[in-house]
Amino acid sequence: MSQNQRISKRFSIKILVANMFLMAIVITAGIAISLHYNASKKMAVNHMLSSMSLLSDHMKDSVYTLENDARQTVELLAELINSDLSGASIERKSSLLAQFLIKRPELYSLYLGDKQEDFFQIINLDSAKDTRQQMNAREDDRWAVIDISGQGEKRLRHSYYYSATFRLNHQHAESSNFFPTERPWFAASMKNNLYKTVPYFFQHLQIPGQTYAQRIRNTEQVIGLDILLSSLSDQLSLSSSKRINGQEQTILMNQEGKIIASNMILYDSDRSTLLPSVEGYFGIPPKKLIDIANNPNAQQPVLIEQENAHRDYVFIAAIGNDILNQQYLAMILPEDALFQQATKEALHSALLSALVMTILLPIIWLFSAPIVRPIRQLQRETEKIKQRQFDDVSFTDSHIKEIWQLSNAFVTMSQDIKQHEVIQKEFMEALIRLIATAIDDKSAHTGGHCYRVPELGLMLSDALEKAQTGPYKDFQFANDNERLEFRIAAWLHDCGKITMPEHIIDKGSKLECLYNRIHEIRTRFEVLWRDAEIDYLHAIHTQQQDPATALATWQKRQTTLQEQFAFIAKANLGSEFMSEEDQQKVRDIGAQKWTRHFNNRLGLSPAEETMRIQQAQAGHLTNEETAPQGVTESLLSDKAEHIIPRFKEMTFNPSLGIKMDIPKHQYNQGEIYNLTIQKGTLTKEDRFKINEHIISTITMLESLPFPPELKRVPHYASTHHERMDGQGYPRKLNAEQLSIPDRVLMIADVFEALTASDRPYKTAKPVSVAIDIMYGMCQEGHLDLPLFRFFLESGIYLQYAEKFLPKSQIDEVNIKRYLTD
Repeated sequence: MSQNQRISKRFSIKILVANMFLMAIVITAGIAISLHYNASKKMAVNHMLSSMSLLSDHMKDSVYTLENDARQTVELLAELINSDLSGASIERKSSLLAQFLIKRPELYSLYLGDKQEDFFQIINLDSAKDTRQQMNAREDDRWAVIDISGQGEKRLRHSYYYSATFRLNHQHAESSNFFPTERPWFAASMKNNLYKTVPYFFQHLQIPGQTYAQRIRNTEQVIGLDILLSSLSDQLSLSSSKRINGQEQTILMNQEGKIIASNMILYDSDRSTLLPSVEGYFGIPPKKLIDIANNPNAQQPVLIEQENAHRDYVFIAAIGNDILNQQYLAMILPEDALFQQATKEALHSALLSALVMTILLPIIWLFSAPIVRPIRQLQRETEKIKQRQFDDVSFTDSHIKEIWQLSNAFVTMSQDIKQHEVIQKEFMEALIRLIATAIDDKSAHTGGHCYRVPELGLMLSDALEKAQTGPYKDFQFANDNERLEFRIAAWLHDCGKITMPEHIIDKGSKLECLYNRIHEIRTRFEVLWRDAEIDYLHAIHTQQQDPATALATWQKRQTTLQEQFAFIAKANLGSEFMSEEDQQKVRDIGAQKWTRHFNNRLGLSPAEETMRIQQAQAGHLTNEETAPQGVTESLLSDKAEHIIPRFKEMTFNPSLGIKMDIPKHQYNQGEIYNLTIQKGTLTKEDRFKINEHIISTITMLESLPFPPELKRVPHYASTHHERMDGQGYPRKLNAEQLSIPDRVLMIADVFEALTASDRPYKTAKPVSVAIDIMYGMCQEGHLDLPLFRFFLESGIYLQYAEKFLPKSQIDEVNIKRYLTD
């Protein structure tokens, strides 16, 4: 990931300060709300535990009362029937038994059965809402009496329906296969003990109930009582309506986990006589609840998570009684319902906190101003430091100690930076002058060029800025940094020459490499001279020729050799243009032969030896060059060993925009190749090497980390060899692409080169001649004509000449002839 990608969004310090206050409020409110929420949850749990305790006590009393009433009723009726109802009529029995049922709706029915299979039952039609429907009774029926008697096919069931005053409303009879002796309660009651069944569903009503039965003493009759447990469910429903919001499910269960009573309707007509189980209906294992209820140290409530991700809290309490030996009261409540009030209060607190924060936000924003205002002022002072406006940095006062100290530090820092920058600039310019001086000192052929060009360039640029009229009246450097940028570029415009080989910079003759090879050529002429003398002596003493003729031949040969060497030596100077005829004459002179007797492979450096081997393997060497000795060679030649290949491929970064043709070879030191140079002493390879200094300048300067205010230094320093017509180098820029500072350095570089008197390879031009040459260069599209005319009109050329040139070079210049087309 890059640096830009890692930089996050920035915020105002005012927003940050406000957010810090708000965050403190939010954290404080969050902690308070959290504590209040947890306290409310704990209160809700304690309230439910308290309610559970009261309910369990109430249900314990209700169960005990129901149990006691059922026992007393059965025992009392067993005595009454034994003494008062023996042989009584149906109406008499019904009236008496109805007195026990009329005030207790939970008592469903009373009945008598004997071993003769007679069965009598009175049913309280008000005991349950579905009793009348199940018994086929009418709305005005209050009691239903069932009398079953008879044997075999004559066994009938008589159903009588009475009003509240025991008026017979209707009756009907039907056959019956009900036999009381086959019922469990009958058989169990024959032992003279009170018998009670476990709770079960009454077949007709589909309501849980229980049967109590006892044998009538000294008879074979059994009295039975059916009670409904729906009264317990009604009490649970009534208690639930007074708690929380009625979402809890309260159940009474036995040790097997069967539900005896509930505040909800759990049963339907499809159920059997078996009671529903807690696990089957609620998905809660009863053993887990019973273990918690029997453990006094168990923590309540218990969180039950079901497979459907439903979460319930369960409160459980044990109720001791004689119905099932042990019963358990359980309250099942959804998690959100238990803590609904706590959540509601927490939400109200959160909304209240948000309201308070909304009210406090403008106040916080207002009180953050004393912090933000001086910091923003310091930010503006920082911008001044960034822009290097050190003298404009002012002190920012503040009552906040840290900001006051920071402001003092800013002022001190700005002055220190200013002083440091001055020192750095002085050091940098001294270093730049040192480099320029080193380049000038490197070769007498460069002289003081690197010193004088910036001086002339600065003189001309200062004059341009002071111009009040003319085409340059609006020219100004924006600030001192731009002036510094131009000055550094001027001093470094030829810094690339530090990489140039001295034998190229100092090449004063065509055959010069590290030394002037004309001396080697002279030695060959000496050999030919000696050969001529030997031929003369050989003609006289061996061939017996006429001495006068032989002497004339010898003298003619010597004269020819003197003339030829003089021609070659003059051609080596490169001071005159060489015509095609002269070039051919060099080739003709060079074609003369001489014999080499010494091994040309001795005394070679490792590099020369390696190059010679490579040339031989490539087949570039002639027979003369491969023969170690005793071989005839040409007086002048272009040999393979004269070709110096490039040691690495030369490529330019496209961003530099360099458009220069690169010669194939690094150097070509061929003798004829160099002697036939038409103008000057440089081959195209030498010329490129000289011009390559500007590429080195670009490469060197582009590699330096110039600050933004000096970013154009590499450009200014590399344009003084461009031309207005786009034919210059290295980028072939045209007039539209060359700025005024570029053109200033172009004129300064040319004028200094023409008038320099410390170049050993040329004669310094008088000022008038230099001006005339430069005018011609303007006409050819080399230099900028308007700027050249300003150079003359402003008198800068003369100021420079008087400062740097000897008086002998300063002659009169008629500038008027150059000011008009």
